[in-house]
Amino acid sequence: MTNMARSALIVLIAMLATACSSEAPATEAGGQGNSSPDPVRALASLLSEGRGVTVAEHQETQVEGDELNQGERKGTILLSPSGVEGFDVTMKTDLMDSASRSVALGPHTYQSGGPVGEMLPKGKKWMQWPSEPGKRSPFFSPVLILEPSTLKALLATQEDQKADMRTGKITLAALAAASPAFAADESARPGTLVVAWQMWVDPKGLPIRLVTEYADPKAPLGATTWRSDIAFSAWGEPVTLEAPPAKLVTTDS
Repeated sequence: MTNMARSALIVLIAMLATACSSEAPATEAGGQGNSSPDPVRALASLLSEGRGVTVAEHQETQVEGDELNQGERKGTILLSPSGVEGFDVTMKTDLMDSASRSVALGPHTYQSGGPVGEMLPKGKKWMQWPSEPGKRSPFFSPVLILEPSTLKALLATQEDQKADMRTGKITLAALAAASPAFAADESARPGTLVVAWQMWVDPKGLPIRLVTEYADPKAPLGATTWRSDIAFSAWGEPVTLEAPPAKLVTTDS
């Protein structure tokens, strides 16, 4: 090999090495999160009128390590730019003789069946309460990640990420500061309590599962733990909510 050929070969090898070294960090960085989808942005893209999400939640309550109650909530949620505009959710727990259905629409929430159904006047099927859009939640979990502000606050407490799962911890005080729905909850518990959370997202960044758990060692019934496991599906599908017929609704029990 001539000196000229040898020099050309050395230059070519150097160019290839430089190209490989410049490409490798980009691939590695993408794997570490630069190309990871942004859940807040993904959620915001779907918060438009007439669109929603289907949910299924499993809830558990334990007192002093023993199961007190467990149940399921299933239904659809109507989204808005602020988060939850309304919902139609059916709930059944071990402590209920029958399932109850809640429909939140406009300035009211309507409930039928369950304990409420036993208190309704003759001829009435639904109880009506005042409730404000943007300040109500269909979930047992205190973490309403359908609110952009709450999802952002949750992600700010992220401690780890493995593939599509993120984990962290957030206090109830931080939730109350970020979540209009939780701040309006009259049953909100001490702000110092810590909620451990796990969230899985799809390739677009939309949540597909949220697990939350927190405990209060000084709860009225004894040391109490609350756990929730929510599955999200059918993001962005059209959702239509309808109020019950007025003749079947009452505000008196």
